[in-house]
Amino acid sequence: MTTTANAANAATATATGSVKKIFEYDGDIISIDLSNVRICPGPCNNTMEEPEPSSVYTTQNIDNNRVEEMHYFKPYSGGKYARFCYPINNTQTLILNNLRICASCHRRYLEFSEEDCTEELMSDAKIIMKKLEKNLV
Repeated sequence: MTTTANAANAATATATGSVKKIFEYDGDIISIDLSNVRICPGPCNNTMEEPEPSSVYTTQNIDNNRVEEMHYFKPYSGGKYARFCYPINNTQTLILNNLRICASCHRRYLEFSEEDCTEELMSDAKIIMKKLEKNLV
């Protein structure tokens, strides 16, 4: 069975252990909801969960000090990116929804997308599907 088929047929799981459908297959699109995933879903080798944010004392102005949360994955605000799209081949697309991603994978995705490096994005899609299948299912 191919990686594409494995990902499409993957049952369900989250990092917290509760059962929830995260893989959806619709024709030529594999959509993955990463809302509850705490590892970087990108093509890096990192499978460690994102640590809790740390509080940092900042000074914006001399009279205006405040404490901010610093997050390890991007976006650093603590939010989520709505969608990253990776071509799997000439007809299929991998869509990662509601994701937080490490800075290295984020930079790589932006660079390959902006420079239209389709082959590199296809390679990353295969790595991502294997990584998520291994760590989430």
